[in-house]
Amino acid sequence: MSVINNVLKNLESRQSHFTPIEINSLAADSVPARNVKPLLLIGVVLVLLAAIVWAYLQGGIFPATTLQPVPASASIAPVEPEPVVEPIIEAGTGAAIVTEQMIPNQIIGLQIRESEGDMQLEFALREKVVAYLRERGENSFGYHLRDVESLIVAPDISDNQWIRELSILSSETGVDINFQTATDILVETWQDPREQESVWIIKLRKSIDPDDNPPPVEVTKNSESPVFATRSAAAPVELAPSQSAETVTTLETPARPVEIDIKSTNPNTDSINRLEYAVELINSGRIAEAEALLQGLLDGVEDYSARQHLLALYARQKMTSRAQRLLSESIAKYPRSALLKTEYGRSLYQAAKYRAVIEFFANEVDADANQQALVASSHQRLDEHEAAVRYYQLALAQDPSNPRNWIGLGISQENIAALEEALSSYQRAARLGGLNNRLRAFIDTRSNALQQVIN
Repeated sequence: MSVINNVLKNLESRQSHFTPIEINSLAADSVPARNVKPLLLIGVVLVLLAAIVWAYLQGGIFPATTLQPVPASASIAPVEPEPVVEPIIEAGTGAAIVTEQMIPNQIIGLQIRESEGDMQLEFALREKVVAYLRERGENSFGYHLRDVESLIVAPDISDNQWIRELSILSSETGVDINFQTATDILVETWQDPREQESVWIIKLRKSIDPDDNPPPVEVTKNSESPVFATRSAAAPVELAPSQSAETVTTLETPARPVEIDIKSTNPNTDSINRLEYAVELINSGRIAEAEALLQGLLDGVEDYSARQHLLALYARQKMTSRAQRLLSESIAKYPRSALLKTEYGRSLYQAAKYRAVIEFFANEVDADANQQALVASSHQRLDEHEAAVRYYQLALAQDPSNPRNWIGLGISQENIAALEEALSSYQRAARLGGLNNRLRAFIDTRSNALQQVIN
């Protein structure tokens, strides 16, 4: 026992040196504990989304579409007065944003030429037009120009030997041009393609009666000079008792030809002819010659007309500086000309001088609808929509049949949050018609949006 006890004591007194032994386990590796919180969160989100979709489809929580009214600070681009532009809504925006794009085809001008033998109405278009006779009555004609808009208003015609009345009406498919002529008038139409535009022409001339033969001529012999006397073809030849049959030629005897030189008593004929020739030069593309000829007519009897044609030439050739200089001189010479004032204001507008447009017409007491619309659109460009509304209303008070001004009014009314008034303006423009597809789409989109917001 003592031996055993001594051994045990020796073992207890020794230091322990443990060396671990690695043994491959026969059991499967233990799986770490998985965090279930993200899975629970995803499940809750999916359930909530499913509940929201179900409620949306049932209409119980959200309406089918949610539209916010256009705030007063929202910027909606204006409708151009001239040249006309089309407002188009761009995708992905909450408010109406308008971009400019030229209309495919338009009637941009009307020129009336009249002479002793005929009268021509020349409608200037941007492109070639499809035209056909829509209605024909006694002394009345109705032509339809397809896929065209009219930027002009038919002039009032009175005391004219060729035409009694002219109207230009817009329709869903184009423009109707209706007119009534005087009796015994022949009508011809054709198109004349020119350098940068196409001209649709209506020509009116007197019809010729085939039974209207020239009267016979009575010639007396043995006189120093022949005497010519006209008489009716139906009147018989009567001889005086003192006359013999040899004294007077019979009806079968042909009269010798007579040269007739007709000279106009109008002292302005030369200037008129030169003006017409200048127009022909413009149409044939001989711009430099036409400009020189028109400038030679300035300060003459055809001064005003020459200035008009020069302005048209400069606009066609985009000679902005020359047009501005001529307009300034012309307004100084013709301060009461509404046409020149409108053209000068339009030139300022096209140069983006909107404040200058407003100041130019500020003291105009008798401003017409075109001038009021220019001022309205200039205020609109400067985001002064309350003033734009006021001037659009003045323009529409003079000409309530202009749908583009109603659209411009509606845009500014939206910008000042007058939503019901804007809706009414868009609806008025739609009822007037005469709009292209893009403008119709614009007012339909804005009208539908405003109706949902208001309701």
